Amino acid sequence: MNAEADEFEVHNLATRTSKINVTCANSFTDFPSFFIGYAEKHVFEIENANANINCFFRWTGVIHKFQIYDVERDQCVTCIWNLKANGPCFQDQLRGGEKCYDWYS
Repeated sequence: MNAEADEFEVHNLATRTSKINVTCANSFTDFPSFFIGYAEKHVFEIENANANINCFFRWTGVIHKFQIYDVERDQCVTCIWNLKANGPCFQDQLRGGEKCYDWYS
């Protein structure tokens, strides 16, 4: 059984030259978009951890998509993601490691 996420912490380790614009939504909510400067983080909370969350990540000349929360894949209460140029990396506190993924697009 997966722990239900209620908080997301997103770190920008992808680009030093511009802030990343992040826009996320699930089947219940369009979350407010936000910007993250290099080596900064943004924390947001969700009320319904029973739905996947998809996000778009935009910075100078780049647009990527990734499912930042997958109810089947992720086990976390606070889900910590490091955004890197090659893809997002989940900080797996339960298993003590980092799991990196490719961007979907």
